[in-house]
Amino acid sequence: MKRPSLGAPWLLAPLVLVVDFAAKRLVLANIDRLARPVEILGDVARFAYVRNPGAAMGLPLGGRGFLIGVSLIAAAVLAALYRRTAPRHRLRRCALAAIMGGALGNLVDRVFYGGLVVDFIDLGIGAHRFYTFNVADMGVTLGGAALFLSLWREDRAPRVAPGVPAPAGGPDVIIADADPAPGSSDPGRRDD
Repeated sequence: MKRPSLGAPWLLAPLVLVVDFAAKRLVLANIDRLARPVEILGDVARFAYVRNPGAAMGLPLGGRGFLIGVSLIAAAVLAALYRRTAPRHRLRRCALAAIMGGALGNLVDRVFYGGLVVDFIDLGIGAHRFYTFNVADMGVTLGGAALFLSLWREDRAPRVAPGVPAPAGGPDVIIADADPAPGSSDPGRRDD
């Protein structure tokens, strides 16, 4: 039975990019309203306008040129990894696309806004706050978590030697390496 398709995984990249772009333009159009944090879910989730000159979580890592260069290199590497990933690894492809969309979203800000990224989502309780972030950061973070999960699942999957049919018995059956144990019939074995 064929599973229903949710569309091409690469569509996540432009989706994250467009949603991030639209959200940031909405924030920039309402800077006056966001001069003070606006509560969405009480004090736990707020919108608060911040311009971030640093890397993730505001870390002062290099300058604008360095961060633009890193973003461009990351985008090229992500595109290459996506192309090299087999279509059957759908979760991995979705994860790479989400990370790419997030990287491009923040790259747009760095290029067109003097290296300053628009952040506006503020989570926490009272004085204990997480760093302020945006939709692009969510794409990178959630995509990174999905990539980790995908690689972990792939690593735990049973391995089948090429040309050998998968065993009956389900995912708990593990096939050992195809190399035979050394024995008397092994021509590479030396009896000393």
